[in-house]
Amino acid sequence: MRRLSLLALGTAVAVTAGLLVATGSAAAAGPSATYRKVSDWGTGFSGEYAVANAGTTTLTGWKVEFDLPAGSAVGSFWDAAMTRTGDHFTFVDKGWNGTLAPGQTATFGFNGSPGGTAAVPSNCKLNGKACDGSTPDDTTAPSAPQTFRSTAKTANTVSLAWNASTDNVGVTGYEVYRDGIPATTTTTTTATVEGLSPETTYSFAVKAKDAAGNLSAASAAVSVKTDAGSQPPAGWHPPYLSVGTVYEPFDGTDRFFNKVKPRFPAGKNVDYGYLYLNGGAQISEWHSRTERLAGKSKANGLTPVFVVYAMGGNSDQPSVMWSNLQSSSYVNQVFGGLKDIAQTATNIMGSGKVGYVVEPDTLGYLLQQYAGSYGGDPDRMPAATSGAYDSGALVRGVDPDFPNTLTGFVKAVNYSLKKHTPNGFLGWQLNLWAASGAPGNGIVHSTEAFGFEAGKQRIVDNARANAAFALKAGVGYAADFTSIDKYGLDAMCAEPGQAGDPARAVWFWNNDLWNNYLLFAKTLKQTLSLPVVLWQVPVGHINGTTRPSPTEYNGSGAFPVLPNQSQQCEDSASTFFFGDTFTATGNRLEYFSRNEWRDPKLTVNGTAVTWGSHFQEAADAGVVSILMGAGVGTATRGVPQPGNTSAVPVDAPTDGYYWITRVQEYYARPVPVG
Repeated sequence: MRRLSLLALGTAVAVTAGLLVATGSAAAAGPSATYRKVSDWGTGFSGEYAVANAGTTTLTGWKVEFDLPAGSAVGSFWDAAMTRTGDHFTFVDKGWNGTLAPGQTATFGFNGSPGGTAAVPSNCKLNGKACDGSTPDDTTAPSAPQTFRSTAKTANTVSLAWNASTDNVGVTGYEVYRDGIPATTTTTTTATVEGLSPETTYSFAVKAKDAAGNLSAASAAVSVKTDAGSQPPAGWHPPYLSVGTVYEPFDGTDRFFNKVKPRFPAGKNVDYGYLYLNGGAQISEWHSRTERLAGKSKANGLTPVFVVYAMGGNSDQPSVMWSNLQSSSYVNQVFGGLKDIAQTATNIMGSGKVGYVVEPDTLGYLLQQYAGSYGGDPDRMPAATSGAYDSGALVRGVDPDFPNTLTGFVKAVNYSLKKHTPNGFLGWQLNLWAASGAPGNGIVHSTEAFGFEAGKQRIVDNARANAAFALKAGVGYAADFTSIDKYGLDAMCAEPGQAGDPARAVWFWNNDLWNNYLLFAKTLKQTLSLPVVLWQVPVGHINGTTRPSPTEYNGSGAFPVLPNQSQQCEDSASTFFFGDTFTATGNRLEYFSRNEWRDPKLTVNGTAVTWGSHFQEAADAGVVSILMGAGVGTATRGVPQPGNTSAVPVDAPTDGYYWITRVQEYYARPVPVG
């Protein structure tokens, strides 16, 4: 419930009918937080804080923290996000009530226990200063850190140190920058930047920060070239650009893999099989799904990859995700589940590898809808990371102490998965739609909306904005890759009415738009210094293929036309990556022939359009694996899943075996990656 109000400031405190009417006349001319006990029934009490801005400048975000007597507990709370460490409680604004103009007040409340005269907060601080406003506003920035230097380096890390800064109040931390982008934060005078590429020169700098948020000038820059070595960490992916599939193991997939295995080159198979682990009530299914995926993957020679979709609570609603992130009980449940799937998969796979695509859409929603209220700073965004320790996945005093912030949460997830999966590899998924500046039909269409060169720059800027937020949020901590998707539904399953005029479709990309997509991926690789995994890429292809089908798959020797009905829809992903010659006329011929990129792999001969394979271009962009498959039940299936359309047998793909045929052909000569 929204409780933001304008109250007259500078008058006496008056409590009427349990409501705080105005702030006290003794309040200092600045922000303050005033507590009152609304009611007390002995075994418990209800309290409320009013955060008032009596200053002359807008307050952008507030954090109230205090101590309660030993043994106290807080049950319900409202209009703020709460985290707890021992008897110390911290409440942070909800975003919508965090910005207070001069003269504006916001309130939040909570119910605690036990009650009594001793049940009163103490040591209260508002944004690091005394809650009564007696601490004057601090506008003085710390001094710039001195003697900034590199103390050690490897192929993938650089360790840095500097002399402490000074401040009129006190330095609270330091922000380390890599090539001008925030890379990590620390409260000490040392830091290690991870996830770097071998034999690459980086420029580093550091700034000091005080409790008021004042940043110092940057230190002198230090240039460091990492050592020679392989991609971090060596060996987690094959030496070629690999392909994976969504994989819901059941008897139909067993029969499918038995059928297609003879056509794979000797010793080859699809490298990865991925399965979704949804949050909310479905966390109870994680253990059985883990056993099924790991067991069947091992039997069929695949590496299992778990797509952890926990924080949205299986709702795909940003508000639910945001609330769950700040719920210590929910985070406790999630980390308990992560520990179990990690240990279960490891027990089954033995020395085999286990992968994780972490939290699709979570960072995207946070950047898009909530980060602005916290100055775009993940270190200010609240998260109940303490739940990771309560779950037993992490141990206080043994494992690192990750803070109750978004950055702390992200690092805790990565650390926990690596702790319990010794042979694990992981990466967070980012989104094409998260950062601002895209046209209405998506950032990939920028070259159409803004012109070719300006559009490419818009794509680069957008990818950098996504990557910069993710980097500050800690995605590079103990991570092996970053991931982006396309869309969970094939283009013509999403917009079947646009099949005749694909230029009007959002997702039926031509060759130019796919090259734009690789530009986005390349920019992520350059900014994050992590290889890229393309995930949830549709398997559909453009109708009109001239490529023959193996007769054991289609007796006619031809692939069937996709009717653009449920589970049997066109997309251009398989055509672009594997390459194909297809026939087209009218609007389709014009659209699929466009070539602003001057791509030499696109040729047109009458009604025949040829797109060459683009695995090499993907590898050049930093992509090391492409995981393809249906994201929703109505999407085209390259591998059978439970619930096939009645038009297709349960042990057959719904695309007429086109995708698996192209995978088999590609694996005869896969593209090397570094």
